[in-house]
Amino acid sequence: MNQTEQMAQEKIPKLLLKFSLPAIVGLLVNSLYNIIDSIFVGRGVGDLGLAGVTVGLPVITTYIAFIMLIGMGATSLISIRLGQSKGDEAEVIIANALTLFLLIGITLTVFGLLFLEPILIFFGASADVLPYAYDYMQIILFGSIFLAIGSGMNNFIRAEGNPKVAMNTMIVGTVTNIILDYIFIFIFNWGIKGAAFATIISYTLTSFLVIRYFIKGNSRLEIKRENLMLRKFIV
Repeated sequence: MNQTEQMAQEKIPKLLLKFSLPAIVGLLVNSLYNIIDSIFVGRGVGDLGLAGVTVGLPVITTYIAFIMLIGMGATSLISIRLGQSKGDEAEVIIANALTLFLLIGITLTVFGLLFLEPILIFFGASADVLPYAYDYMQIILFGSIFLAIGSGMNNFIRAEGNPKVAMNTMIVGTVTNIILDYIFIFIFNWGIKGAAFATIISYTLTSFLVIRYFIKGNSRLEIKRENLMLRKFIV
């Protein structure tokens, strides 16, 4: 029985548990990135480092909000097309969403890097905290395109009916972040920059797993080069 047949035939309580629980776990795990960085930085760098990570949180949250805006909208469209057995149109939506993630991710990254110092001051960075917040967020922004791809396209795996796969990609990224935080901060002594590098590497791994899912035949849908061009009826 494929995923579409399961959605149509299985009992609603079972479907709710099957799809909602992994989705909730995945979202909670995704929210742990900044918390994990805060814990390791607080222990390994100190109060100023912890304050720097905290000041950067609103910037990251704003970035994620833009990505989720596209991701949730595209997820709804994909679910509708799959329910209508229009797999080709669903593939166009996924590819267009990937293009939008890249465009918006690059735009926000460039804007953030150009105006990073005033943005951090606006969010409360003092003269003592600013160097830590700047070092942390500069690295995060350079690699944030992987956050856009990993977090955004993870929704599409759930929309296709594989919430456990979506959850597992997030868990792998979070566990990697924990391990690398310890190595970079306490063994390599990279300080707050180590936390940022650990986060970006974890985002990169998650985005790799998500993209691999769609291009290696694990998905009913496929990302095709010809579908990357933005279509008016989707955008």
